[in-house]
Amino acid sequence: MNRRRLLVVVAGLVLGATGVVARSIQISVFEHGLWAKRALGQQQQILEVPGPRGTIRTADGYVLATSIDRVAIQVDTWSLEYPEMFSAAVAPLLGRKENDLERRLSGEQRWVWLAQRVQHEVAEQVVALAPHAVVLVPDFARIYPQGSLAAPMVGFVGREELHTVGRAGLEHYFDAYLAGEPEQYLAVNDAIQRKVQLQRLQRGRAGYDLQLTLLARLQARCEAALAKTLRAHDARAASAVVVDVRSGRVLAIASLPSFDPSNPGAAKTENWRLRPVQDAIEPGSTVKPFVAAAALAANVVRPGERFDCLDRGISVSGHWVRDHADPGRYTVDEIVVHSANAGIIEIADRLTPERLRHAFETFGFGRRTGVIFPAEARGLLPQTSTWSKMSRAGFALGQELTVSPLQMAMAYAAIGNGGWLLEPQLVVPDSESGTTAVSGGRTRIMDEALARRLLNMLEGVVRDGTGSLAGVPGYRTAGKTGTAQRSVGGSFDDQHHVAWFAGLMPMPNPRIAIVVAVEDPDVADFWASTVAAPVFAEIAEAAACLLDIAPTEPIPPPAQRIAQGEAATGEGNA
Repeated sequence: MNRRRLLVVVAGLVLGATGVVARSIQISVFEHGLWAKRALGQQQQILEVPGPRGTIRTADGYVLATSIDRVAIQVDTWSLEYPEMFSAAVAPLLGRKENDLERRLSGEQRWVWLAQRVQHEVAEQVVALAPHAVVLVPDFARIYPQGSLAAPMVGFVGREELHTVGRAGLEHYFDAYLAGEPEQYLAVNDAIQRKVQLQRLQRGRAGYDLQLTLLARLQARCEAALAKTLRAHDARAASAVVVDVRSGRVLAIASLPSFDPSNPGAAKTENWRLRPVQDAIEPGSTVKPFVAAAALAANVVRPGERFDCLDRGISVSGHWVRDHADPGRYTVDEIVVHSANAGIIEIADRLTPERLRHAFETFGFGRRTGVIFPAEARGLLPQTSTWSKMSRAGFALGQELTVSPLQMAMAYAAIGNGGWLLEPQLVVPDSESGTTAVSGGRTRIMDEALARRLLNMLEGVVRDGTGSLAGVPGYRTAGKTGTAQRSVGGSFDDQHHVAWFAGLMPMPNPRIAIVVAVEDPDVADFWASTVAAPVFAEIAEAAACLLDIAPTEPIPPPAQRIAQGEAATGEGNA
C-alpha cells in the first residue's frame, strides 16, 4: 500500500471516529432529553383510570345504579411471542372470536385493549397465558340492580376506552358529578421489554352518590299498573307521575314501554325517553278546571248562574262541537263535574284571549317546570296573535296546546296545596358534595278559597261525574278525566287518542297529586273514564298504603266493593 492510500485510509478512520464522537456528544448532551423521552415511551405508559362511578339510589334506599370492581386487560403486542396461540387460548375465556382477537393483536399498534369490565378470576387466567405481555388495569362495570325500574329516568352509560360516560337520563345530566376524578397509573417494562408492572402515580376520587326523591316500591306499583293497562287496551305508551303536593317532590315517575339500562340497544330509542318530562301531548278536558278558575277569578260568572247545555253541543264559528254530557242547565261547578263541552266553551268565550292564555301560563303551561332533567319539554302554548276563531273553544277543551304529564301534575298539585305552583324535585341535596342542583321554588297563583272550590269540583267528578272509576275504597279522591285526540303528522283523526286522569288524594286535604296519560288505546275503548281513571285508582290505593295515609271514609266489605265496581260505569268526553 503506497503512502497516499495509507493517508486516505487514516483520514477516513479519523473522520469516521470524529463523526461517531460528535454524534455521541450530540445525543448524550444536546439531545439527551429527546432520546430519554423516546426511551421512556418504549418502556413506560401512563394510563388514566376513572374511579368508581357514584351510586344512584331511591329515597327508600333501593339502589338503581352502581359500579362494581372489575379489570381491563391490555396487551403489549411487542412482547407477545405467539399471538395465534394466545388468541386461541384467550377467545373462549372472554367469549370472543379467535379471528377477531388475532387480527387485533397482529396489527401495528403496540398497546391493545383486549377486554374491559372483566371479572378478576377470568383476568388472572389471561395473565397466566402471557405474564410478560399482559397488563391488568383497574376498571369498573356499571350495573342496574333493579333492572328496568325507572330506567328512562335513570338513563344509561356508554364507554370511551376506560371512561364511563352518561348517555341518557340522570346518568347524562349528572355525568361529571357521578364520574369523580380519575387515577393515574404507570405501566413499566424492564430493559429487555419483558416484565410488566403497574404503579399508581396519582390517587383519584370516587364519584358522588345521587339520592332521588323517588320511592322504589311506589315506582314499581306505578309501572305494574301501566303495564297492565298497555296490555288490556293495546296502547302505544303510558305515563304516570306521583307528586307530593306540599313539597313538590316527585315520588314516582313512570314511562312505558321501557328498556333494560344494561342493554339499551335492544330497545327502540323512543323508549329511552322519559315521556312524563320529555313529551308534550294534548291535555283534553283535564284543563277545564283551569278555565273555570280563570272565569271565577275574573268575575265573569255570576253566583248560581246556569249555562245552557241542552243541545248536546254548541256551534263555534260555523262548526258544531259535540258534547257527551247529559243535556241540562249547569252551574260552572257542574260543568266541570259533568265535563260539559258546551258550558265550558260558553265560559271561555267570556274571557279575552289574552286572559285565557295567561291563565294557562299561570298554571305552568308553555314553559319548563325547572325539573332537573335533560331535554324537558316546554309544551305548546301559542301566542294569541296566531289564534283562529276556533282557538278559544279549542283551549277550553284542551286542544291547540300541549302539556307534559309533569306539568299537569304540578298544576293539579297547586290546586291541592291551596294555590302554590311548585318546582318539582327529583334529587335530594347532598351535603358532602355541596350540590344544590335541585328545584324548590314556589309561586302563589291563586287564593286558597278558589283552590278549595276547584277541589270540591274535582271531588264531584269522582263522586257524581265521569271519574267514578277513580274512586278508592276508604278514601275521598278528586280528579278530572280528559280524552283528547292526538295529533299525528300535524293532523287529527278518530284513531289516535290520549286518555288522561289527573287527580288528588285524600280529600279534603290532599297529600299527593297523580297524573296518568295513556297514548293510543284501542279505538274500541279509548275513553279516559274507563282507561285512565282505573289506573289512577290503583296507583292511589298503593300510595295510600306505602305512604301510610290514614283512611278518610269507612272501608266497605269486599263483597260490597265488588258490587260497586261492577256497577260503576261512565263515558268520558273530549
